[in-house]
Amino acid sequence: NQCTRQYEQGALSAVEASMAKLSSTELQSRVADECLQLFGGYGYMMEYGIARAYMDARIQRIYGGTSEIMKEIVARSLVGK
Repeated sequence: NQCTRQYEQGALSAVEASMAKLSSTELQSRVADECLQLFGGYGYMMEYGIARAYMDARIQRIYGGTSEIMKEIVARSLVGK
């Protein structure tokens, strides 16, 4: 919520945005992966919501900047480059 407020005020830095995107997309992927494991083979059948949720979670880590790029942005801010 803090990032949303900062964004609306035009005060959200690239580092904070990267941290928020990285943490939220990684959590989404972990949750989707656990759910897929619970559903077993049904998790790969597009008729089931879990398959779509898993695909949605996976693409979130790619578009808008890959998770690796987000990690690099955060790391550079920590080492001062």
